[in-house]
Amino acid sequence: MTSSHFPLTLGANDCVTGSCHLLRANGANVMVDCGRPQGRDACVPMESWPIKPSEIDYLFLAHAHIDHIGRVPELIQNGFKGEILATHPTKALLVPMLEDALSFTPMPRAEADRIIQSSTNCLGLRVWRDI
Repeated sequence: MTSSHFPLTLGANDCVTGSCHLLRANGANVMVDCGRPQGRDACVPMESWPIKPSEIDYLFLAHAHIDHIGRVPELIQNGFKGEILATHPTKALLVPMLEDALSFTPMPRAEADRIIQSSTNCLGLRVWRDI
């Protein structure tokens, strides 16, 4: 994909929830938000994205609402290893918000716990930069 196709809206294109946008700057792939759509809002499957999650260098999170952070565990599960940029309050709220959101899914509790643990390890140890 060439830079002429950027920025890309991968969520919240014709709706309100599921914010997910991909930019390219100086050769770096930057995702702004990775939110979960709600209600009837569309969700673009990650396997349909023009780049793999492992090719994303930075994830900037605007704030900790689920429609901006809800797919972060999925992004990590699919290979994201870049740096996450967020304010300290967003970082502080991310895990409690994800735990709450996962409690409303049909996902088995053990799988939800594994995702939260994986997200906590990734988010807490090596990829965060407070802004």
